Amino acid sequence: MQRKAMLAAAAALTVTAALFAAGPVSGAEPTTLDTQALTAGVPVRAAPASSGSFLVTGTGLTTQALDAATIQDLTTAATQNGQNATAVIAAHQGIHEFSAYIDQLEETRSDLFVRSGIAAAGTTADYWVQFTAMPPADIISGLQSLPVNTEVQFGAPASATELFDVAYALTTSLAANSDVISASGTRYDPVRRVMRLQYAPVGVSTSSLSSALSAALAAAAAAIGGQLPLPVVLESVANRTGTTEITVQGGRDLNLTSGAAHCTAGFTASRGGSRGLLTARHCNNALVYGGTEGAISTSPAQTANDAIDFQFHRTLTGNGHTTNKQFRATSRQEDDDRTVTAVANAPQGSAVCHWGRTSGYRCAFVADTDTCQTLSGHRFCALDVTTSDISAGGDSGGPWFLGLTARGGHTGAFSGVESYFTRIGRAKRNLDATVLQN
Repeated sequence: MQRKAMLAAAAALTVTAALFAAGPVSGAEPTTLDTQALTAGVPVRAAPASSGSFLVTGTGLTTQALDAATIQDLTTAATQNGQNATAVIAAHQGIHEFSAYIDQLEETRSDLFVRSGIAAAGTTADYWVQFTAMPPADIISGLQSLPVNTEVQFGAPASATELFDVAYALTTSLAANSDVISASGTRYDPVRRVMRLQYAPVGVSTSSLSSALSAALAAAAAAIGGQLPLPVVLESVANRTGTTEITVQGGRDLNLTSGAAHCTAGFTASRGGSRGLLTARHCNNALVYGGTEGAISTSPAQTANDAIDFQFHRTLTGNGHTTNKQFRATSRQEDDDRTVTAVANAPQGSAVCHWGRTSGYRCAFVADTDTCQTLSGHRFCALDVTTSDISAGGDSGGPWFLGLTARGGHTGAFSGVESYFTRIGRAKRNLDATVLQN
């Protein structure tokens, strides 16, 4: 009941309260921004007339038993984050079935789908999914076929596609004003149903800061037909600087041609009839795989949109090199490699693990999904955010996973606070690369 009450309160947000500043401006002048100046000329689309939530009971007889690799990851995530392993494992029953179905919705019903996640402890639902409008019968039927109970929330102000476009426009605009704002990032709040725009001011005058933020809001509105589809909350965050983590079969070391350590290989994949590996787009192009020159192409295929942090290096088969479906997960021992059996984006609140050449095997939980963030002066989008920073320089490009399911590729971190990885669905959508799996 408490959760439903929160949803009702969020639905009551009005357009007139759409834009406001939260927190003082850091730097030389601890002044408050002129909210009226920011809202002027930036209209916000009216919220959906109908909203609410209801429970869909799954009729699937039993959930697929969690495999040993998933149990290992969930236990590690619980241990490394001070949580009860039994409770974490219980909360993730049905995670693979749920995330696979949500991935279908995200790809085929992008006009309706918004976000999904693990339900709060103590509620009737196991998972939740949010839509812009009441979902049709076929979606309800699909949820009923799952072996879990799902809370359906409808009446959200913007679809996942629109949220991405707004986040991209906001952070791209602010990245062009690095003399005013050193870093920025976005978060969608599914309870309040607002877009949180976090920014780190350089310490300039209030007028310069207001101008930069107003321009970003106007750019976001222009990207969605002249109106922001949802309220934007401005949050000043002092001393926040994200960094990409370049020091740089899946999970192996990638070095520069000089031999210097650089990035980490992600999952192996196929693209255009060739096999190879994924890594981060911000890594160098001329990379050496595992200390062996001539194993992979030094002219990778990259996403056309440089905000999506994936690139594909083709395996050079002329020298007899081949590509398998394994990735390094928990140690450098070959016996501990895993083989991908599924590819799906991570639901909010779920456990997730990664391998990086520097930090090794670490696990956390997903705090936010599909966000934008400024890292080392460049804005990246389609990032999932973890509850803690579990990465280090050199991890970039490395695999993120849960059990045998591929979740993403490492991009960067806000040191000591959170890590960021690019959602695995973007490898196919933006690079036409398919992760190799059994």
